[in-house]
This record gives sequence, C-alpha cells and structure tokens, in this order.
Amino acid sequence: MTTLGLEEEVFVLEPLLPTTRSLYYLSRLFWQNPKRNYTLTASNFARGHDLRSGMMSGVEVATDICHTPEETISQLRALRTKLAAVAEGYIAALGHLLQTDTPTNVCALQIHLGGMEDPARSYDNIAHFLPVLILLLANSPMRECERFGQSYRLQVGYATGPLTGDRRYRFQDLIISKRLGTIEVRAFDANPNLERVRIALNALLALANTSVHYPLDLVAYRRQREQAITNGLNPELSQLAKELNEHVAIPSELLQRTESDQTAEMYAADGLAGTYKALDFRYRQMAYTPPPHSWTTRRLLQPALGFLTYYFPKFPYISYKYFKEK
Repeated sequence: MTTLGLEEEVFVLEPLLPTTRSLYYLSRLFWQNPKRNYTLTASNFARGHDLRSGMMSGVEVATDICHTPEETISQLRALRTKLAAVAEGYIAALGHLLQTDTPTNVCALQIHLGGMEDPARSYDNIAHFLPVLILLLANSPMRECERFGQSYRLQVGYATGPLTGDRRYRFQDLIISKRLGTIEVRAFDANPNLERVRIALNALLALANTSVHYPLDLVAYRRQREQAITNGLNPELSQLAKELNEHVAIPSELLQRTESDQTAEMYAADGLAGTYKALDFRYRQMAYTPPPHSWTTRRLLQPALGFLTYYFPKFPYISYKYFKEK
C-alpha cells in the first residue's frame, strides 16, 4: 500500500518577521512528546545575505506515516492546533515573505510517498503533472511588496529547481530521497488551505498508483514550470489539467484563481500587517489575541531557552540528516 507523509513549514512572525523565539515555541512543542517530536519537528535558518533580514526562517511540523489523504489531513489539522497553542506570533503558511527578497528564507509543504510498486514510473507520472499541482498550491506572490506572479519561492529558492534527470539529486522540485527512499515532492509552497492540500494528496496518490506511464520530458517540464510560477494558467497548462482530470478531479477555479492571487488581493486591501493577520486567522481558524507580557524580558530569555532546550538536543539528528542527504 502506498504511504503518505507531510512536512509543513510556516513562518511565525513577530510582528512582521520571524525571530529566534520560534525555537522556544518548538521547544514547548517538543517537550510535549519528545520521542515523537525529536524527528518530526525542525527549525530553519536564513543564510548568507538573507541574514540581513534576520536569522530565523520557518518552523516545521510533520505527520506520521499515513495511508490515506484523509488521515494525512486529520493529522495536519491536529499539528496546526498544537503549534497554534504554543506560538504567540502570527503564523503565516506562505512560501516567501511578501516584503523581502530572501531566497534562503522560504517555507514549503513537502509530501512523501512510499511503498509504490514501481517508484521510477510513479516519479515520472508525478513529474508529468507537477506544473499543474504547483499552481494548485502556489502561495508566494510577492518580492519586496511587488507582485511577482504565482511562486517567487520557486523562482529563487535555493532548495528547489527544474528537474535534472537524476532522481536522487536533492536540490530540485521532485526527488527520490536518499535517506528515506520515498518520492519527495519539494515544489509546493506552504499553503493555509487544507482543501487544496487534500486535493493535491489525492492527485499524487492516483498518479503514483496508476499503471499508465507518462515518460519524463525535462524540456517540457522546465517550460511548464516557468509558466506555472510566473503567469499561471495558459492553454498548455489547461490541457495538462484536463489530462490530470482523467485521474483525479481538480476544480478549474482553483487553478484560475490561486492562493497566490488571494494573498496578493489581501495585501492590496489590507497591507502587510493585515495580510499576515488574515493568514494567521486562516491557519488557526480563529482570531489571535496576543497575550499580555513583557516583550523585553521574553525577547531576551525565550530565544536562549529555545537554543538550549530544542536546538542543542536536536543537533546530533540535524547533523545525521545533513550527511545522509548530501
């Protein structure tokens, strides 16, 4: 039976950028269930020139191994509730922050599939339709508060890129994981809309298990990917979506008006802070009221506690993952 797993990265903003207090929130989550959360949570940091906008990037939570899209979504909903209970900033499920230009400070929704009969065929089938699925979950519309298109994260992100033909090469949109042996879809932006995520899971499962084989065309993939992340739907992608509908139904309106379009509309109407507040509401499914506290004291103590009680205990596992995946 094909298995599913999902890793969700999100920004915790205080008020408009992530801070190292995110490590404290991860620590609180970690110690609720250390055995599970040692491997199924993670912290991310900006790199190089992007450090000028701050050290911290997103935080990550992951599901257990699941067997159906419904089980995966149920676990993701529960993980969101748990993170929302400990995080005091605005939680933004977004591929790239609206006001920055930071290729290493990005958040993804990564989906793993395992247990396929023919992983190479499953990989090729997913790759064939991946530009449409990218558009389904695109949510990275802006660079320095100017509209880019559908996914600025995929245009510049350091951990993704067009397919190379080497299924195990790490820094591309779709890989066979060296560490886990799963097919890992790395192309999706973080997205607050659980219905879009559910549809993507159904599509991936159908493509992984169909006996039809769609040969990998690297030239077509690069062209369709570029269209998907910039201008969005065009006649070629529309035709690809029709082919995909032979395997799983995707409502056409979800491709015509993407999550990126909705986020950009929120920014035009409500500005930067208003957009992040609205994204937080969509993630939590409730209004967020910051608790009264001493910001000065907490800003000094909580990042240090986060490093001591979360990052340092996890450092051996972080090192293991790095060397296993490189």
